Amino acid sequence: MMNELEPLESRSTGGSSRPAYISHYGIRARQYKDMIQWYQTVFSAKIQHENEFLAFMTFDEEHHRLVIFEDEATVAKPENAAGVDHVGYGLASFGDLVATYERLKAEGITPFLPINHMFTTSLYYHDPDGNDVELSVDNFPTKTECDAFVRGEEMAEIGRPPFGYAFDPDELARLYHEGASADDLARIGVPAGD
Repeated sequence: MMNELEPLESRSTGGSSRPAYISHYGIRARQYKDMIQWYQTVFSAKIQHENEFLAFMTFDEEHHRLVIFEDEATVAKPENAAGVDHVGYGLASFGDLVATYERLKAEGITPFLPINHMFTTSLYYHDPDGNDVELSVDNFPTKTECDAFVRGEEMAEIGRPPFGYAFDPDELARLYHEGASADDLARIGVPAGD
């Protein structure tokens, strides 16, 4: 039966249809309680449902954005194993990125890789089980401009290691608090002339 609340343009007509959005992902945890605490801290996430081996969590209007569960058969993944490398989360502004960085730093959670990808400024963190989480902000005022960058020739350089320019997140915070413009903040770490 078709969902009557579903917009007409998203209804499948027998052909292929695409997802409307990424609803959630699941994390098989070795350090179950530490993982729940970390995601609550990093995302200000709330637990929607929890029992002795799983927790459904969200940080927005979605009923759940991630499920953390434990299974006694879980083992550490080998370094450089195939699979998901990291999960990226976009923040709305440099102010949000700086506020999140400062809040997490005060909790002892610091990024292992701050990098300016030219189209985003990103902070990469390890969760307690070693999964990588990226928090980023777009460096262009519009998604159209970010899209143009990704499709353009400049992406050829950024699309190869080291994938951008390292920067000091404390310097980003200092510049933000001194009133630097978003355009200036978007250049953090980028050598002059690039």
